[in-house]
Amino acid sequence: MTTPSVAPITVKTGTVAPLDPALNQCKELASQNKKARDDVKNQLNAQKNANGGSLNQADAATLAKAEGSGMTFSSAFSQVPGTEGMITACSSGIAQGKSPDLIVEGGTVEQKGGLSKKIRTDCDSAHDEAKEVAGVLCDKSHVHPGGGAGAHAEPKIVNHLTNLVGAEKMKGGSLLFNIDWQSAKYGPSGMPCQHCFAMLCHAAQECEIRIFICSHDHQPVELSKDDCKDDDAYTNLCKRVDGGPRPGR
Repeated sequence: MTTPSVAPITVKTGTVAPLDPALNQCKELASQNKKARDDVKNQLNAQKNANGGSLNQADAATLAKAEGSGMTFSSAFSQVPGTEGMITACSSGIAQGKSPDLIVEGGTVEQKGGLSKKIRTDCDSAHDEAKEVAGVLCDKSHVHPGGGAGAHAEPKIVNHLTNLVGAEKMKGGSLLFNIDWQSAKYGPSGMPCQHCFAMLCHAAQECEIRIFICSHDHQPVELSKDDCKDDDAYTNLCKRVDGGPRPGR
């Protein structure tokens, strides 16, 4: 098992209460996303200039995604007890490495890698250790799907907070997300993908964490337990967050 990389988080002291939607940090979180994205672009462009106008293939691809589509930055304001403060993550590990002071690493290799559906749903005790190592949220009750979903921006935030406070304490409070998803398919969006949506529903339903997502007009939209039960839950959230039935603004 790798050692979690836990970056500092700004702590707010005092009594922790569920987030009041009237206390709107959406614009502040949007500014944090922009600051992190701009820093990654500036770091890579400075590196490019220092190398006579060239980058290696991986860095060049990272810069192209940061400037165009295919990279997500997410910032969250947490009021989960013990994790209070603001945190930013990015779907690109290379981008995170260029701006480690602004962007958290986002969990262990096992958490980010996740597990296959076969292992996640198998009750055989032979898989218990793998589930324990990869688990996040309350009592490590959620394991990300294999194939990289655990390295998306919102899961990296959840991974980080789980490691910060311990899975047994990842219950209650609230999380407000502002998502900057520059999708090659949909264009700019404030939505989580389907995998991340399922994780956020698990947090709301099983861990009693109130989940809010910033809308296109900078309003916190709550993802309630009942929202997650609806067959059209993802579409309904799209309408409230992005203003239409599909991701994209």
